[in-house]
Amino acid sequence: MSLLRSVISSCILLILSSLLLLSCQKAEMEAPVLTADPALVQTWRYPCGPACDASAWVLVMQNGIAYEAPDLPANFQIDDQPVSVQYRRTGRKSTFNPGTGLEIISIVAIRPR
Repeated sequence: MSLLRSVISSCILLILSSLLLLSCQKAEMEAPVLTADPALVQTWRYPCGPACDASAWVLVMQNGIAYEAPDLPANFQIDDQPVSVQYRRTGRKSTFNPGTGLEIISIVAIRPR
């Protein structure tokens, strides 16, 4: 019986140690992406209620994928401006109902093309 308790105690200690080790590791962030081809800055309008229109700044990549860019610097907020941009994907979408429905990105670096 004491051997069984010892084995169970060892297993529990091993499991707890593993959980502690896993919880202390930093989450891996996706590496920033630098566009090789220019992206286009655009303003997209969307309904935000019965008598309401809203807009968001969007970056449209050469492959047609569009991302919402809420932290687009003011000097780049020009429709159809081509830019090179380094960004991180967040995996989040706007919480503003219904919003653009696009994934939000975090801009790391941006420059005109």
